[in-house]
Amino acid sequence: MSENLVAACGLFCGWCPFYLVGSEEFKCGGCWSREKCAIRDCAKEKGLKICTYCKEFPCQKLYKMYGRMNEFFDEIKRTFPHGIKPPIK
Repeated sequence: MSENLVAACGLFCGWCPFYLVGSEEFKCGGCWSREKCAIRDCAKEKGLKICTYCKEFPCQKLYKMYGRMNEFFDEIKRTFPHGIKPPIK
């Protein structure tokens, strides 16, 4: 497993449909490849790969992000109403 698939916030990008297959509008390369992410940028400024090691953990940025996960899951359901197909082996 690539270490870069674990976002600073603790999410595993490797499970996300936007990472796995993307949509016509958006294909995510994972947290560490995005142009801007307030949580990742904060961790990076502190020399951390994951927020867990921060003395302020859990901070308000994390509470806010995790408090909005239902919106993220709703967006996944709208974008991938029938789920995604597993890779062919």
